[in-house]
Amino acid sequence: MKILKAPAKVNIGLWIIGKRADNYHNIYSYVQKISLYDKISVKPAPILKVKTTNPEVPENEGNIVYKAVKAFENYTGLEANFEIVIEKNIPVGAGLGGGSSDAAAILKFLNEEFGNPLTQEELLKIASYVGSDVPLFFKEGLTKIRGKGDIVEETGQSLEGKELFIVYPNVGTSTEEVYKKVSYEMLTKEEELSKIDSLLEDIDKFLNSVENTLGKLAADVYPQINEVLNTLEFLGYKGYITGSGSAVFVIGKPSEKLETICKVRNWKLIQAKFI
Repeated sequence: MKILKAPAKVNIGLWIIGKRADNYHNIYSYVQKISLYDKISVKPAPILKVKTTNPEVPENEGNIVYKAVKAFENYTGLEANFEIVIEKNIPVGAGLGGGSSDAAAILKFLNEEFGNPLTQEELLKIASYVGSDVPLFFKEGLTKIRGKGDIVEETGQSLEGKELFIVYPNVGTSTEEVYKKVSYEMLTKEEELSKIDSLLEDIDKFLNSVENTLGKLAADVYPQINEVLNTLEFLGYKGYITGSGSAVFVIGKPSEKLETICKVRNWKLIQAKFI
C-alpha cells in the first residue's frame, strides 16, 4: 500500500476576464499550495474502487479520482486496477481544491507506478480534461492560472514557509451558482492584467492589493462568508476568500480570541503554511 498526500491550495486574487464559448469563464488568478492535505491510500485490487471517508463526497464513478484513473487508462492503454481510499481533511465546497488535488496526486502516482509513460505535457493535458483546477497542482510556488484555470505558469515567486490560517464557516458553496451572478460590469479588462503582474515585484504590496471578484459574489450569495470576513476585520485581520469560497484565509497566526469565536460559532479553524 502507498500513501499519497494531496495538498490544498488558496487563491491569492482572482479576476474574471469574460465568458467563453463553452460557457466557462476565463479567469486570472494566483495560487499556491498549502500544508493541509487529503491522504490517499492506494493498493492493487481486482477492479478499480474509489472510497472516501466523507459521506458528502461521492465514491467510484462519481468521484473525480475515478475519472482521473479512467482518463489515464484511456490515454495510455494501460489497466490501472487499484483500491483507492481518500481520507478527506480538506473541507468540501470551500475553494481549497481538495478534489482536484486528489486527482492530480493519483495521476502523478499512476505515471510513476507504470514507469513514466507520459511526459509532463501529456499529464497536464489529461489533468485539464479531468478538471479545470487539476493542472495547477503540478506546479510549484506562486502559480499564475489563466483560461478556465487550465493554463498554468510558475511565477518564480513563492510564499513558502509563511504561516496562514483558514476559517471555514461549515457551509459549502456551489461554484456554478456563484458564476451565475457574474455580470459584464464585474469583468477585468485585459490591459489591467499587466498592472496586476507588476505588483509581484513587491510581494507585500501585491498581497495588500489583490481582490477576488468571484469571492465577493460568493459573499453576496452566502452570508456566512461575510460573517467570517466581518469578524476578522473587527479583530484587525485582512481576510482573503479563496476560489468561490467559502473558506477565508489570513496570512499569520490566529489569536486566542479568534479561536474562541470559531468554537462558539462552529467555524473550523485550520492552521497551515505555504509550501
